[in-house]
Amino acid sequence: MSAVRFGLRRLSKSFRCRRRGGAPPTAVVTALDGVDLDILDGQVNALTGCSGAGKSTLARIVMGFIAPDGGEVIYRDRPLAAAPRPAFRRCNQMVFQNPLQAVNPLFTAGWIINEPLRVLKAVPPRLEGGSDEGTAGLTEAAERIAEVMELLELTRGCLARRPCELSGGELQRVVLARALVLKPEFLVLDEPFSALDDLTAMKIVRLLKGVFRRLGLGVLFIGHHPRHVRELADRVAVLEHGRLLPGC
Repeated sequence: MSAVRFGLRRLSKSFRCRRRGGAPPTAVVTALDGVDLDILDGQVNALTGCSGAGKSTLARIVMGFIAPDGGEVIYRDRPLAAAPRPAFRRCNQMVFQNPLQAVNPLFTAGWIINEPLRVLKAVPPRLEGGSDEGTAGLTEAAERIAEVMELLELTRGCLARRPCELSGGELQRVVLARALVLKPEFLVLDEPFSALDDLTAMKIVRLLKGVFRRLGLGVLFIGHHPRHVRELADRVAVLEHGRLLPGC
């Protein structure tokens, strides 16, 4: 039986938002309301629901980007707040919904994929991509980048291109490669296919299904498309107005 990686216990979160017109100047919106959920290692844990259900808020709390108002996230039998940040970030990576907003448009794909290695100093050299000089000697960084590119069926020619020069499917796979280059144990995917046409999205879904099995990754997959969820998920939970539906 798979171990529990994240245990969500009575998780709650609200936001204050400004309203226009005759409404009060601020209003409280409840994003999560007493959510209890176990997210397992080595499985694709899908979280689905309509827009505004609280899915992305839950993902950001799991990753420690925002704090809950109430309840607790247990990470490997310890409070998430007690987890060492560098080790946590290396083992748990997130892919955001809009790839264009998740990258610097001035960087090449090679630089983007290599960025986590440089920031976390996982390996010393840098790789900007595109030149023989940059890849000479097959440094550890270059080897890791080549490995994830092969996994995600990206060509070497992509390394020298900037985001605007890539197709939607290529850019999404570059963002996925950036998440995988640190060899994480767990991925959080926040509606990663919503910006793609259905044909491209299904191609990447099937590709990722094989990647997850090959690497033995645990995944929290947030999506609203039934076909994507059916294809990828081992377990499915449904959020509605910040609450888990019964049976999840």
